[in-house]
Amino acid sequence: MKKFITYFLLYVIFCTLQFFLGKNLNIYGVFPNFILILIVYLGLTRGVVSAEIAGFLFGLTWDVFSTDIFGMRAVIFTITGYLTGIMNKHFNKNSLFTKIVIILSANLFYRFGFSFIYWVLPVSENGSSFFITVQIVFKVLITILITPVVFFILDHLTIFGQQEDI
Repeated sequence: MKKFITYFLLYVIFCTLQFFLGKNLNIYGVFPNFILILIVYLGLTRGVVSAEIAGFLFGLTWDVFSTDIFGMRAVIFTITGYLTGIMNKHFNKNSLFTKIVIILSANLFYRFGFSFIYWVLPVSENGSSFFITVQIVFKVLITILITPVVFFILDHLTIFGQQEDI
């Protein structure tokens, strides 16, 4: 039951960070992708199943709040959770370099997956290109820069949560 409450609180906190603070505290539309960071964290620390479930639920929630193609983020975040969960046993999870490389890879996968889906299913003239804008580059960089801080906080919350289960 404690794990469920911990995951539910993480869900509420990260939804609040991404959807409400991200909408109001951005600089020219640039704000880190906190949900992607959490999915990568869960994939590296908890494994495939936790990351996939979190990816699907966060993606579905984001799709509900979005005007984009419904289910697009759910699919991309679920695949991201699966891929980072597979990397769980193959990389040093404590290395800062590993965290940065994996979050960069996940971010690029998210951006190119998003662009690819819009390229395959052109909904409007705006979303049908593969061009990388300056805004996207800054979003990726901000997400990479904030990742070590979020991982550090999540590591301490995880230690606290594990001590309660004993």
